[in-house]
Amino acid sequence: MMQTYQKKKEEEFVTEGGIKERMTAARLGYRTDQRQELETLHNENAALRARIDQLLQENATLRSKMK
Repeated sequence: MMQTYQKKKEEEFVTEGGIKERMTAARLGYRTDQRQELETLHNENAALRARIDQLLQENATLRSKMK
């Protein structure tokens, strides 16, 4: 039984790496996710700003027509 467990752990180490490798992968994955989220929010913010500018322009046009 112990030999089976040891063999399984050896295979896990070869395929998944040691604890330091897994910790590094987890940190890098987290950072990548954060960068992607920030980029998404930045793009969404830019689109919303453009829409606000468009609406302000439409508002100004409508106000000038009302005068």
